[in-house]
Amino acid sequence: MTKILYLIVGLFLIAPINIRSQELYEDDFQWKIPGGNYIDPTSFFSLHGYVNAVFAAESEEWRLGSMNGIGMPGQVLIPNTNSSSFQNDEAIWISSEISDKTSVLMELHLVTSPSGKGAAGPGGLTFVLTEANAKFKLYKNFANVAVGTFWTPFGIHNNDWLGAQNLFTMIPYASSAFPTHFNEKGIRLDGSFGKKDKIGVNYVVSIGNGYNAYDISGYQAVDQNTNKTLTGRVSVFPYMKEKLNIGVSFASGELTMGDQTLSETLIEHYGSEFKSFGADALLKLEEFKIRSYMIATTRSFNSTETTHNTSLLGYMGEISYTIKLSGIKSIESITPKFRYDVGNLEVFNISSIGSQNFTSLSVGLNIHLNENFYFCSDYNILTESENELNNNRFIIRATANF
Repeated sequence: MTKILYLIVGLFLIAPINIRSQELYEDDFQWKIPGGNYIDPTSFFSLHGYVNAVFAAESEEWRLGSMNGIGMPGQVLIPNTNSSSFQNDEAIWISSEISDKTSVLMELHLVTSPSGKGAAGPGGLTFVLTEANAKFKLYKNFANVAVGTFWTPFGIHNNDWLGAQNLFTMIPYASSAFPTHFNEKGIRLDGSFGKKDKIGVNYVVSIGNGYNAYDISGYQAVDQNTNKTLTGRVSVFPYMKEKLNIGVSFASGELTMGDQTLSETLIEHYGSEFKSFGADALLKLEEFKIRSYMIATTRSFNSTETTHNTSLLGYMGEISYTIKLSGIKSIESITPKFRYDVGNLEVFNISSIGSQNFTSLSVGLNIHLNENFYFCSDYNILTESENELNNNRFIIRATANF
């Protein structure tokens, strides 16, 4: 881990101040990875990233909520404590264009564990490698292949795990309807087709090792079972260029194999598989922006004797409007925002299947001092259908990109 720290410091020291960059995406219709905003390939390399500083006000029963800490490096951005507290989140992208057709990419997150213990240093600091892959352009923009570690290309909710580009600080409950973590090891193929200034289509498909949990513990170093996970998305841009994008997604895989030698009364006895379908839409009209997605999943718990099926459904919609403030030197713009979010989850408890409904209603305001620095504030009203909690929370975030 010390070697990684030396590597990062060394890259900062040798990075040229002024370097001629090339565009990663050659047209508006190309499929873009979640961290695409921070990638700037050059003849040598580029180094970009962000720093988040978060303050969360007191929330009396925050830690009692089973859905409040749904994984990292996303929801862990919010302090996992009932009392008012500060938290931070950092990420670094290192990319290089080796040739006209070949590039490499690494994405590192510096994650702070709520336990206060971490592998990389005091305060619970741990490095998480979420992307590390080589990409080769097979034929123009029609086909590109990447091999290594990458973000799972299902829907648009994987973008929410990069705190600096979130409209709201909280991850939507709806994302938990996709029952796995969002990083994968394997091979990915993507491409795009389109008629300039009119209509376009892009696609992405991946085959990887698979997962066994929703949070980052499900991101495995090797294949944990005999089943590879297949994931794909197709999206269209219907006659509004990049201003309107509508996508559909699919994923299928085995989460756990199960141990048939154990008692049927234990959850570990059952193997688990899933199939997920998703739809998403993004509309941008001048300063007005709407973002929405839906995820529906069927999860099966299997043994040699029986099969139990559960369903997960999530949907969210968020609206924002940016107001330019040309008359104020110190503030570039302000953005009022609103989001409604639902996660409906069926849970298999051996003897029965129970359903729970989680909703969040969030309102707030973002203040942009310039293109690379802004403040985010939002108040989140959280509701549980079972065991309702007093876990609403007010959050302020300062975000800087470099």
